Amino acid sequence: MCGRVLVGEQKDIVITGRDGHKFTPKPNISGNPGSMLPVVTDAIPDKVQQFRWGLLTLEDDKIHSKHKHARIENLHNVGIWRNLLGKKHCVIRIQAFFEYNKEQERTYRIERVDGKPFYIAGLWDVWIDIKTNVLLPTFAMITMPPNRAMAEIHDRMPAILERADIKTWLNQNYSGPQRAAYLQSKPCLSETLRITVEKDHNEGK
Repeated sequence: MCGRVLVGEQKDIVITGRDGHKFTPKPNISGNPGSMLPVVTDAIPDKVQQFRWGLLTLEDDKIHSKHKHARIENLHNVGIWRNLLGKKHCVIRIQAFFEYNKEQERTYRIERVDGKPFYIAGLWDVWIDIKTNVLLPTFAMITMPPNRAMAEIHDRMPAILERADIKTWLNQNYSGPQRAAYLQSKPCLSETLRITVEKDHNEGK
C-alpha cells in the first residue's frame, strides 16, 4: 500500500529544519518508507517540516519500520495508533503515489485530475535513538478502504484530505474519535483521481 510517492514541485513552500534553518526542498524527488517528506503537524501548523516516513519503536531500527501505514479501522484498538490519535496529527504533502497490482503485474501512478498536490492525513511522533540521544521526527500515513476507482487496482488507499479540510484534521480541539469520524465522512471521490499505468511488468516477457 503506497510504498512509493513523488514529492513533486515544492517551490511554494519553505521547510523549517530541526535547527531552525529554512530551505526549499528539492523538486520532483521520490520518497519511500524511510525517506524524509514534507509534513505539517498540529504542534506547529504554520510551518512545513521534514519528517521520516515510518514510526519507530524501541524495537525498530533506523532503516526499516513496519509502522508506515495506520489503518483507519485500527486507530482505536492498536496501541501505537491509539496513543497518538487525538494528540499528534499531521498532513503529508505529495504530488503522486504509486501502487503495484500483483495480479495485473502493473505499477500504477495516482495523481489528482486537477494537478494539485495530495494532502494525506497522518499521525506523528518523535523517536529517540537511545544510542546517540538524537531525536528523529517520524510519521505514518493513515489508510482507508478504496473508492470505486482505486478498488480496481488496490484494496486500500491513503486518507486524502481536501486543502480546506486540513485545519479540521489539525484542530487540537477535536478528539481522536471525532477526527477519525471526520476522515470517514469525507472520502476521496473517484473523479478526483487520475490513474495511469506507470510500468507494465509484463512487457518483454
